[in-house]
This record gives sequence, C-alpha cells and structure tokens, in this order.
Amino acid sequence: MQVAKKEVSGDISEIGILLKNCHNDDDVLKNAPGIEKHIHKIKGLAPMMGQEQIGQLAALTDKLLKVVLAGRPVPGIYETISNSHFFMHNAINGMSVDFESLKNKMEKNHSDILSR
Repeated sequence: MQVAKKEVSGDISEIGILLKNCHNDDDVLKNAPGIEKHIHKIKGLAPMMGQEQIGQLAALTDKLLKVVLAGRPVPGIYETISNSHFFMHNAINGMSVDFESLKNKMEKNHSDILSR
C-alpha cells in the first residue's frame, strides 16, 4: 500500500512538472503523451490503494487525453487537467477536496466526449 501511494504521488508530481510547461490547450497537446502516461498509471493504481476519487478523476482525464492524442481538439483541456491535478495533489496529501463539484464540472464541460 505504501509503495503504491509513493508511486501515485510520484506520478502526480510528474504531471505537475509537465503542467509547468503548459499555459493553454495547445501546450497540453504538446505534452499530452507524457501526461497521459502518468494519468493512465494513476487510473489503475489509485483505486487499489483506496483512493477511488483520484482513480475516477484519472479515468475521466485519461479519456479526454486519448481524444487529444487521437488528434481531436478538446476545448478547455488545460483548465480541466490543471484542476484535476490540483485535486489529486491535495487528495493524496490528505487535504480537503470537493470531488463531486470537480467531477460534475468535468462531466458538464466535456459531456460530448465523456458521455460516450
């Protein structure tokens, strides 16, 4: 369990480093392969260590990033990934987070992709 938490924390940190190079949706496009690699790992590991909410957000973000990697634009992806990263960082470090609000906002802003 401790190893998984360390691994997830490391992946969250790596996403943070990649996001420092991003300021808009186009920048996310350039960094999408690296971000998706870490998100995909978090999607699988987080639920196994009892962090279901992190896993759910990672799953939603992973789905959006796969669309970006397929060459289709996802308007607002920078804000979504930034908010998702902020949530994951706070959640893994035991800080209070509002999962439902963020999940609902993601689903609303990207309903065209996430409802498929």
